[in-house]
Amino acid sequence: MKKNIIAIALGIVAPLPCLAQSSVTLYGIIDEGLTVTTNQAGHRNYQLSSLGLQASRWGFKGREDLGSGTAAIFVLESGFDPTSGTLGQGGRIFGRQAYVGLSTRYGTFTTGRQYGPVVDSFQSLTINGGLAGPMFAHPLDNDDTDNTYHSNNSIKYQLPNISGLTGSIQYAFSNAAGDFANNRMWGTALNYAHGPLVSRHA
Repeated sequence: MKKNIIAIALGIVAPLPCLAQSSVTLYGIIDEGLTVTTNQAGHRNYQLSSLGLQASRWGFKGREDLGSGTAAIFVLESGFDPTSGTLGQGGRIFGRQAYVGLSTRYGTFTTGRQYGPVVDSFQSLTINGGLAGPMFAHPLDNDDTDNTYHSNNSIKYQLPNISGLTGSIQYAFSNAAGDFANNRMWGTALNYAHGPLVSRHA
């Protein structure tokens, strides 16, 4: 009798992995350069330098298929200085991004430390966001296309692609007891792309 019960249980469990697909990806960029100064106090100087074209980073991103077009997702991304080995973003181990969420046919919901809708919408259209990095950044990165600003305690909803229309909306809680409005953030962006035409609004 026990053998029959075990056989039935295995028959139920065995097909489950065939219904779902999961993946975890390790990724990263190391950007390190050699700077030569020909006249520094009358002498030539050689030094290693980071933050050339891209900020150095490493991270994990994962996806677990839950069926019916729904998947659990996560991203953990750390910035670092390859010259000294120190962490970026104030010493946070996953200071660039750290979020979890659900991807569905109705859109993607994520929560945690994330970039804002401006990064989602406009970064790829700028020379610094798409190619040249900090060398072509705007003063104080006031449009956040160099990923300077991050939103803690945030929730974000990203629209699915509807005939070329996409977008996102985000709200970050202040997490300050008794001061709900202090240091909170919200943002939104709307994109339309059809052939060579791209229109973006935030």
